[in-house]
Amino acid sequence: MSLGITRMIRGYLISSSSVTGYVPSRKIKIGWPRELDEFPCIIISQVGGTDLAYLGYGTSDAGSKLREENCSIQIDIYSKNNRLETMQIADEVVKTLISGNCTKESDIESFNDELGLYRKIQTYSYTQFHND
Repeated sequence: MSLGITRMIRGYLISSSSVTGYVPSRKIKIGWPRELDEFPCIIISQVGGTDLAYLGYGTSDAGSKLREENCSIQIDIYSKNNRLETMQIADEVVKTLISGNCTKESDIESFNDELGLYRKIQTYSYTQFHND
């Protein structure tokens, strides 16, 4: 799995003024933070993926060294304000990521009673080809 893809996804989000109009780039993070302390925020994490080698990948110097990397990315949007804010941010995230050739796979809403947080969870898939 690729750190490069998660960095690319963050790059798409922080370069979108429609996303950063809601969430400053410093609050768009990769990985799992120890504490959620600034809101609204976006957390990007990789939740799965596969790699596929094409014919000849490992058998011949003259063969193809092409492989396909499929990555599943989770976007968590958190807000203390209200559900509407998470939905507005999510709408801008969708527009930004599908423009970057990502495919949205799922979309779930929840509320964390313990922390008093509204949460929107989206998952995306992205395919990248490598010629090793």
